[in-house]
Amino acid sequence: MPHTLAIVGGGASGLCAAVFAAQSGGFSEIILLERGPRVGRKLLATGNGRCNLTNRHFSRGNYHGADPAFTEPAFSAFGLEETLAFFESLGILFHVEPDGRVYPRSLQAASVLDALRLEADRLGVTTRCGCEVTALRRRRDGFSLSLAGGEEIAADAVLIAAGGPASPKLGGTDAGSRLLAALGHKTGTLLPSIVQLKTDTAPIKPLAGIKFEGTATLLDGGRPLRSEAGEILFTEYGLSGPPILQLSCTATHLLEERGSRPEIALDLFPEYDRKALSSLLYRRVYARPEAELSHFLLGLVHRRLGETAIKAAGIAPLSRRADSLSRQELAALTALLKGWTLAVTGTTGLANAQATAGGVLTKDFDPETLESRLVPGLYACGEVLDIDGDCGGFNLQWAWSSAMLAVSAMLERG
Repeated sequence: MPHTLAIVGGGASGLCAAVFAAQSGGFSEIILLERGPRVGRKLLATGNGRCNLTNRHFSRGNYHGADPAFTEPAFSAFGLEETLAFFESLGILFHVEPDGRVYPRSLQAASVLDALRLEADRLGVTTRCGCEVTALRRRRDGFSLSLAGGEEIAADAVLIAAGGPASPKLGGTDAGSRLLAALGHKTGTLLPSIVQLKTDTAPIKPLAGIKFEGTATLLDGGRPLRSEAGEILFTEYGLSGPPILQLSCTATHLLEERGSRPEIALDLFPEYDRKALSSLLYRRVYARPEAELSHFLLGLVHRRLGETAIKAAGIAPLSRRADSLSRQELAALTALLKGWTLAVTGTTGLANAQATAGGVLTKDFDPETLESRLVPGLYACGEVLDIDGDCGGFNLQWAWSSAMLAVSAMLERG
């Protein structure tokens, strides 16, 4: 059984691993090494500061990477119930939303971080912040970790939980993949995930800051790939809001890996089918034939959104009367309101992303243990691996499950 465990990275997966390992009592020493000034900085930002711990409806379909099936052993051994039991053991109770998102009952990410940090301290975990690991070497009797400043730390087993480069202001880094690369592991392209999308802005330039409840559908070559509903935000660079963040991972892969030019189709009236919306618009013409087109969609959408949509449908000038609309113009407006298509030109990058898509290739790790196939005694978990999840608690579930699986495997390996 390993005597000393060194965990590189004090984010969600690293903290979980440290506490889970300490609770097991199977290690003589656990050292948590965090390069930043404090642990859990990214965790504080999750769920808009509320910490979306997990999602009751998570499945393999919520995960991406070269091999999403790689997640199955971790989720089978340490799934939803095990995760909730772990956090209950720390004193955390839960608030569950209708869509399955699970938050701490306090609705404060700080509660989760404090619970993990205090339990690690109580159980004797040695936490060292401002402690960057610059090199990792395999020795005959374990590992040697070199720290910035020249110090060397010896460990019997090492867990890389250093995350990815998304949100560098909150501590995101590619340090974990670089340490693993030095030991022979390869890393795929690191891309932003759960991130705002840049689009053609000419048609929506007047709409920056305006929100609406609707549906966004990602198209590739005109073929719908996935739809998400919720609050969508127009920005000066394109689109944001939960549905856009949810679609961004697939859009990123299309843009960066396949060279595709995807589109986003916006449905401003998801509660109406096209025929029903057309009837609604005709009724408005007959009800107020003298109304100027600038007021035609008043009460249905934001005034500026209504005016911009009418222009985007090729209808002008806005000073015209409603009863001047032709059948063709009403059909064009209906079509636009049900499928306003904008070309996706990029993302706002890793600096603004909530998660990293891509990572260290999973083919060189055993999915049953998360131990390296190249370096015995070396493990990895969480975002550093080529697994990323959808928005909604799925990335944190992978962080918890993979951390607990890796620690459990170390204890069994002895």
